[in-house]
Amino acid sequence: MQSNIPIPDLDPVSLPAPVWLLKGLLLLTFFLHIIPMNLALGGGFVAAITDWIGRRRNSEHHLSLARSMARILPIVIAFAITLGVAPLLFIQVLYGQFFYTSSVLLAWPWLSVVVLLILSYYGFYLYSFRWEQLQGKRLVVVLASAILFAAIGLIYTNNLVLMLTPEKWAAMYFQNPHGTHLNLSDPTVVPRFLHFFTASFALAGLLTAVLGLLKQRQDSAYGQWVIRYGLLWFIIATLLQLGVGSWFFLSLPQAVRTMFMGGDGVATAILVVALVCAVASIALMLIGFGSSNPVWKVIAGIVLITLTIICMVLIRDLVRSAYLERYFDASRFSVEPQTGVIVLFFLLLLGGLGIIGYMMKKLLVAR
Repeated sequence: MQSNIPIPDLDPVSLPAPVWLLKGLLLLTFFLHIIPMNLALGGGFVAAITDWIGRRRNSEHHLSLARSMARILPIVIAFAITLGVAPLLFIQVLYGQFFYTSSVLLAWPWLSVVVLLILSYYGFYLYSFRWEQLQGKRLVVVLASAILFAAIGLIYTNNLVLMLTPEKWAAMYFQNPHGTHLNLSDPTVVPRFLHFFTASFALAGLLTAVLGLLKQRQDSAYGQWVIRYGLLWFIIATLLQLGVGSWFFLSLPQAVRTMFMGGDGVATAILVVALVCAVASIALMLIGFGSSNPVWKVIAGIVLITLTIICMVLIRDLVRSAYLERYFDASRFSVEPQTGVIVLFFLLLLGGLGIIGYMMKKLLVAR
């Protein structure tokens, strides 16, 4: 009980490593997860729209690109799911008393994530392996799968925002104790979800541009078209993201906004770096869009967007800490270091990343 707000006690089991190390691993694994997750979400919608344009205009370029994306989608979804396990576990270890409570209040929507994920994953596989047989039904299959994947993101957003606002829990529970809540009344939920949703289109555009770079070796004209098509998606989505991001920022509590507007030097610097990198990436992609040789512009833009994502991961953690500073005290954790377990985790993580890199290399070689 803090500030007359009932909050479950800390888990009595000691942490296997210091809080700073576990939080670092949370941020690292979330960064590794967020990229394929965005590629899968945005890629599903971009593939659906590209397929629809191809059929409507009888455009071979659009249909060929949609077919290529259909082959990639099951792969990036597999990466997103696999790499999403670790950050979910770390957030439960560090913030279990908050995360489990919000998950109980959203029990049925939260449990539905498993069903939605299975249906979405199956749909993307169907789209990939039954491309020719589906014909006109392809659009329905891939669009439905993409919408289900977006619904999962919305449920996660609801839960991760609700865990930050313990002052709402008691009223929600006594209003309805059956676990059927959502958290859509919170003013940050919709802009936060759209901030993530819009970013997925930008990353899907980057993925498309990379496909174009690879296709250039076989067909220069087609590869150039794919690059420009992908950059167009990236530029439009990133420009929209600046507006959506501003909406999300303004929806945050005043104390949190102040932290990024000079109240905290580190938080302000991270936000400025993120904005500068995002704007610079748009400028590079605009130059690349009109260039006959956009390779280095695309690569430099990808580096800048990667830096932007890193900054956004850090900003996300700072926002969470600001929300929970009244309720969360890291010094209350008991720590009994389990060095062997942590070393084993790092070895398995490095080994897993190495295997993923090897798989990607084999995939590229095999086209």
